[in-house]
Amino acid sequence: MKKFYFISGLGSTKESIQDFEKEMNQFGYEVQFIDIPGQYSNRDVKIQSEQHLIEWLSSEIPVGSNVIAFSMGADIAIRYHSSLQARNLIILDGGIIDYDLMNITLEEDIAMTKSYIKENQLDMNAETIAKLTGLLREQYIDIFHASLNTETLLLLSDHPDFVYQYKMSKVYQYKMNKIEANHDSMNHIKIQFIKDTSHEIYVEKPKEVVKDIMDWLERMMPLF
Repeated sequence: MKKFYFISGLGSTKESIQDFEKEMNQFGYEVQFIDIPGQYSNRDVKIQSEQHLIEWLSSEIPVGSNVIAFSMGADIAIRYHSSLQARNLIILDGGIIDYDLMNITLEEDIAMTKSYIKENQLDMNAETIAKLTGLLREQYIDIFHASLNTETLLLLSDHPDFVYQYKMSKVYQYKMNKIEANHDSMNHIKIQFIKDTSHEIYVEKPKEVVKDIMDWLERMMPLF
């Protein structure tokens, strides 16, 4: 089987991809799940700097691989795409939401995340997750400003409505900039919304998500 590496989101588990993985298997693809640093199987992975994070990413995913990334995992894949050098990159509902939507500061985000981890006794290293959040969010780079040079499929949820409207405004601005600039670095992202889904689109609509992935890969076949 051909392989996709799946970079998890914060709190997402290997068990969460079971139905999605079965659908991918039917098309001849295996999915290797990777916990982000600081949680579950990678709880003891310490990240102290961007270089540590890049080295960890390189140790987990060979250059030129096919990559799926969700939520915080998507932020990692997008920010460090030049190190990842994915052959094909599939982003699941990530890489698009900044603090201008959430109306909180980085410090508040980190404090709330650490508190939630500790209060719920989650199998995570709160300090590592806090460091990871800081690295990704202090100078946030969304998918439309990352100068991607990788063929990329961006699949987004359409709920809740205020988040959908925020995403739509960013997608619209990206498309307008693309028309005006006619810039090669803006031609690599295919964008689709998955109808009637919230954040975990691969859990809620695994068949639909996989179908969109397969349709996209088929169109990309000369490159794949």
